[in-house]
Amino acid sequence: MLLVVSDATRVAAVVAAFLAYRAPVGFFGTFVLARSDRLLAAEEATLGFGYQHEHLYELGGGWQLLETRAIGDPQDFVAAGERFVAATGDGVLAAYVNAGDCIGVHGRTSEGWTTSFYLPVDEAPCSYRHRPQAAARTREAVGADLEQWARSAGLTPVPEQVRAIAAYDYRGSSGWGHELPFELLPALGLPEAAEPSPTFIDLEQPPWCAIVGSSGLARQALGRRIYRDSRKAADSGVFGPEQEWERAAIAIEADIWAARHRPNADTTTLRERAERLLDACRNDENAMVYRWRS
Repeated sequence: MLLVVSDATRVAAVVAAFLAYRAPVGFFGTFVLARSDRLLAAEEATLGFGYQHEHLYELGGGWQLLETRAIGDPQDFVAAGERFVAATGDGVLAAYVNAGDCIGVHGRTSEGWTTSFYLPVDEAPCSYRHRPQAAARTREAVGADLEQWARSAGLTPVPEQVRAIAAYDYRGSSGWGHELPFELLPALGLPEAAEPSPTFIDLEQPPWCAIVGSSGLARQALGRRIYRDSRKAADSGVFGPEQEWERAAIAIEADIWAARHRPNADTTTLRERAERLLDACRNDENAMVYRWRS
């Protein structure tokens, strides 16, 4: 059987693959550790680290660990940290996990002290596009900075555990990047994370699964926008001008993530918007509506 694929469909597939690609299988995303009177998932200043809030772990005493990400990862941690501290008055420690290769860490205290480094600690700067690009650090300096951040936040770090984390070369150990933020908690003087807090939108179920994710409608719409931006001003390419459903998809994706951890969110209205979006996409032969979250 001969399968005929239109130019627009072919370009859409290429763009989607480009946006979805990061590296071989592994975890990519940011962990944010901070203390706040509000849920970090509901704290607007947290958006500087990412808006796709996947899991939230409440550790007691206002301390929380948030797993988040954004399409434009990695975020600018210097700007995000400054914004977070200015808004909340509390320090923040953020770690961007680049699969099993490296972790870029940035910490900021309420007094304005900052630190940036990579794990595992290398003699040379990391080649990944972290923001900021930290200078090479010694294991001793990294351990000292982690302890200083913890003490400034009112915690009692365990020096030998902090030094062990700073000194250990995790590369080659499957899943180490995702596990390290959890191992860091007791080293900094915090309790271990239990089960994540409940969520109120199941992203694996329709209609949400057709909108979020690397193949979702929002990512397709963003891919088209990037494609058009790469063309000449008078040439919108094979997709034509931006469609109303594309703008709606990008907007509703952000609202879905924002509502996911909020028990009082108006999910009924949100679902109605999602259904209207799916109906609009069925009139676009190049829009691909998936029944699963990728």
